[in-house]
Amino acid sequence: MNEDAFNTDDINKLFVELKRADGFDVGGGAISEKELLRQYEDIKTRLTANSPTALNSVYEFGCGAGANLLLFERDGFTCGGIDYSSALIDIAKKVLKSDDIVCDEAKNAGVSPKYDCVLANSVISYFPNTDYTLEVLEKMYEKANFSIGLIDVHNIEKKEDFLAFRRKTVENYDEKYENLSKLFYSKDLFADFAKSHGLKIEFYNSVVENYWNNEFVFNCFLYK
Repeated sequence: MNEDAFNTDDINKLFVELKRADGFDVGGGAISEKELLRQYEDIKTRLTANSPTALNSVYEFGCGAGANLLLFERDGFTCGGIDYSSALIDIAKKVLKSDDIVCDEAKNAGVSPKYDCVLANSVISYFPNTDYTLEVLEKMYEKANFSIGLIDVHNIEKKEDFLAFRRKTVENYDEKYENLSKLFYSKDLFADFAKSHGLKIEFYNSVVENYWNNEFVFNCFLYK
């Protein structure tokens, strides 16, 4: 990890470098800076959609090095976040204004203070099981004043297609990713959670054009 790349006043460039630190393939035929920035704008729009009052705070579960929160802070939001990686949290603390950046498991996040919007981007597919996910969803529900956004959730209906694609495109995929397996979800899990908590729920496809993962994932937004 080249931390010298984080020493820039160009917010968009810093955003991309933080995404790289989080493990995203940026540039070189992978996800473009333009598409990542467009994804951020889509997330922001959907998190704040149809709110009766102005929203000005965002908390991210699995915030990593702080890429998403960097742009939310730029846009005037008060931010906070949690991530289990101490190395990434150290970076986030350097680049963000927030003093609510915590290194811990998602399930251990405090429900106070509350934030208007709560987000998890490309995170919950790495949770150990759905019981853990539901525990985190309860935390997200209690922490959010208005909305919850879940981005790049792996669709269980596409599991076999995903595995076939990865085995075809990544040599020795099963061996390389033996300790980093994906958790796939049914949309029903989130629909049932929404119903039991009186939430409105909406599902969307990924807006990142030409991203190989698009057909295997969905986005989910819940509103109080």
